[in-house]
Amino acid sequence: MKLALWSYQAPAHVGVSKAAASFGKLHCVVRAPKGDGYTTIMLAMFERLGVLPPLSFCAMSEATLAGAAADLPAMLREIDARESPEMIVVTRSATALVLQEPLDGEVAMMRPGDVKAEIFMASTHPVRDNELSAFARTTREIVEHYAADTPRTERPSVNIIGPSLLGFHDRANVESLRKSFDALGIEINAVLPLGATPDDLRTIGRAWVNVPTAHELAKPTLDYLRERFGTPYVNELPYGEAGTTRFLRELCALCEIPAERIAVAARDAKLLWYSRTVDAHALSSKRVGVFGLPTAAAGIARVLRDELDMEVEFVGTYALDYGDWLRERVRDITENVIVTDDYREVARAIDRTRPDIVFGSQMERHSASGFGVPCAVVSPPSHILNYPLGYAPFIGYDGANHIGDLVNQTQVLGLEHHLIETFGPRGQGRFAEAAPEPAAERGDARVPVAAGDVATDDVRWDAAAERLLGRVPFFVRKKARANVEKYARERNIAVVDEAVMLRAREHVGG
Repeated sequence: MKLALWSYQAPAHVGVSKAAASFGKLHCVVRAPKGDGYTTIMLAMFERLGVLPPLSFCAMSEATLAGAAADLPAMLREIDARESPEMIVVTRSATALVLQEPLDGEVAMMRPGDVKAEIFMASTHPVRDNELSAFARTTREIVEHYAADTPRTERPSVNIIGPSLLGFHDRANVESLRKSFDALGIEINAVLPLGATPDDLRTIGRAWVNVPTAHELAKPTLDYLRERFGTPYVNELPYGEAGTTRFLRELCALCEIPAERIAVAARDAKLLWYSRTVDAHALSSKRVGVFGLPTAAAGIARVLRDELDMEVEFVGTYALDYGDWLRERVRDITENVIVTDDYREVARAIDRTRPDIVFGSQMERHSASGFGVPCAVVSPPSHILNYPLGYAPFIGYDGANHIGDLVNQTQVLGLEHHLIETFGPRGQGRFAEAAPEPAAERGDARVPVAAGDVATDDVRWDAAAERLLGRVPFFVRKKARANVEKYARERNIAVVDEAVMLRAREHVGG
């Protein structure tokens, strides 16, 4: 485990908390020192539940650390009496592990019959696991604990696997899929972990097909259900209009439903129509970078390339275990696949490629802002502003429409940013917070990114070249600067003057 200014993933106990607290009639208890209870705050802020989430933190007080009687059994008895859950999932934070908190011993101190709920000890390791792996493993373990043999439903039905509390637009994604399934005559057997009760899990094997919303979260559960019940799962990603149609064709084949019904489900899809309009021509050949959770990164990269005719400079993910999975998914889109959990490497990729738009997490929004590149947040980690009160899915046909709006708005806002930067007073307007502070007489918002001990911003411009660059139209000025600097670096030129700039312009045919 390494320390960093920014971490894409939270510790393992957050993944356990998100999974366990998402199930119905379950309660999660995390043994941790004071200060590790921020997951409860995140749930209250992001989900707007209006009630306390089924998540409790058993804080390690100074008295407990000094050897006083443990207070975990008392908390378990209180939760059992107050909430009456069917199961209480118990886990601990990495700090509690370091302090060698004996959770099994504390639970063993309880007498038989002390609580009616079943006590379930999560098997994830607080240090070796991370948020994603802990979520995926905990979901599978709880499903495996309750799953029972049951006959298949008479009508075609599916389990939607992956949505959870604190999931990125998960409630809207489920609703988007539900609309398509209703049009096809497919029932939803269970959505898990979001809202699935132990009774739902006991009949989890009734579904004809399993549908993952995020492979990195659902894969262990998908594999278990296929091994236990022989239930297949859909492999296509329901991103974009064409992607959703491919997804539904695969689903129809597995459910023995005529594919002609898909036309009814797609009646409100508008992305491919929009891509043929004059307005969308401004998007054609735009250069983009995509980074985030592997399913979202792969799905959105394909929408941008195949449906909006954009050029994908790079695709990446911070889920290190899914690097090969992502490479396979985007091998026909780009060879530049970045697999890293170091945000500085992603920032260097943005600086190196200078795409027109970035699609990433909240961290890429910050990094891209430093280079004057607009960014749309399409993956966690994200800000509370990326959890809207309204309906904004990313998958399904409605999700395709939303992605189209997001791309268009991000491009327009990026242009507006340039207008404010060029013609408006600095530090004013609605983009003042995101706008980078300019250096004196600087022609763009370039921010050096350190690569080891060597700065990548190694080309200097003299005043005459800066003035000449200032005559370039603002909306292509950054690209012009990047092309000139590339020309200079290839020829080991340290200072750009008017002559160098003119030679570079002739070299690129400008």
